[in-house]
Amino acid sequence: WNVYRFPLPYMILDNFEPASKNGVWDDAYVKANRARMPDEDRFIISRINSVAGTVDAAMKECQLHRATRELVNFILEDLSRWYVQLVRPRMWLEGESEEKVFAYETIYYVMRRLTGLLAPFCPHLTEEIYRNLRCDRDPASIHLLDWNAGDAALVDAMLEGAVALVRSFDEASQNARQTGKRKLRWPVAEVVVVTGSDAVKKAIDRLNAVCMDRANARKVSVVMGHWDRVGWHAEPVMKALGKGFGKNSFKVKGLIEAADGNAIKAAVDAGKTYQLGSGSETFEIGADHVTFTEKLPADVFSAPMTDATVYVDVALTPDLEAEGYAREVIRRIQDMRKQLDLAVEDNINVEASVGDKRVLALLMDNATIAMIADEVRAKVFGFSKDGMQPDPGRFTSVKEWDVEGVAMMIGIAKTE
Repeated sequence: WNVYRFPLPYMILDNFEPASKNGVWDDAYVKANRARMPDEDRFIISRINSVAGTVDAAMKECQLHRATRELVNFILEDLSRWYVQLVRPRMWLEGESEEKVFAYETIYYVMRRLTGLLAPFCPHLTEEIYRNLRCDRDPASIHLLDWNAGDAALVDAMLEGAVALVRSFDEASQNARQTGKRKLRWPVAEVVVVTGSDAVKKAIDRLNAVCMDRANARKVSVVMGHWDRVGWHAEPVMKALGKGFGKNSFKVKGLIEAADGNAIKAAVDAGKTYQLGSGSETFEIGADHVTFTEKLPADVFSAPMTDATVYVDVALTPDLEAEGYAREVIRRIQDMRKQLDLAVEDNINVEASVGDKRVLALLMDNATIAMIADEVRAKVFGFSKDGMQPDPGRFTSVKEWDVEGVAMMIGIAKTE
């Protein structure tokens, strides 16, 4: 229901009419334009057809639990938590845009196919949705439509596999961020995927724009083998040291802990031993004497994904910090818009007071101000001067916020 409701205000604003033939909905537009569509559109079109095939097979075997599980998983994971999140910025585009039409046609196509698959299980909900979505000469009820078992020609198994890997990347980058205590709204300079898998590299390269968007990163790159910013710390295995070096085991332990872990690992990986000590007292360190743990730079945090490791550099530059605070301000203003029950197309005037002079200086950049104004549909946006606060007489709503420990006061009013 939420996915169905999501695009409606934008479609109404743009007077969107789905492609049809003699007043009957026709999926020929999707088939004809699929090759030119963004990968996220092609993915969700592929998935709904894959799901249709699975549901059809389960229904024929009376495995209703399999059919409903497949549908619920598609709605929650593929459609709501993935596709809608990716396509939302395209819905917000002003004016005419082919990218926006692709998004409208794709989500319409998916909802028509999905309601048909759901109709036997949710007859009233799907009927309500269908009656609003149907074209003029479509059958009056969803229960008068032919059953659709999916179109195998629209299934792209390779793309679905690539998206599965990117979703694993998405989860790993969020886990690494959480470890580094960096919120997703705050941009990061770089995310690096270290892998030995060609499939992972191809997926990240193909869907790089999606990866950058999901990770909120200025750059996402793939390193095959070893990333030179990752070091190794050698840790002695005392049981093996006692067996190999006897009374010298604690001396060797100290030598290992003080040694260059990268050099020891390079020797061990090459099938060689590494010599520690000096003069006549030297010790040969082999693979059974040590284990290794990663030694990361101060602001780099890692998390595993399928067949790879994701590294996120959470270090902040003034530019990244400015965007981070700007995103926090945007979220507060959007919350205030919701509280005033403003429509999507409503414009506002905004004034914000920032209690920290350093943060205010970061936000005063013209590009940052323009970004905030564009995101919240502000005709006028500015920061209060000399520590002044927004005048309640000029704004419908004035609210105080704590933004990452910085006191801010924001006033908004709908423009006429």
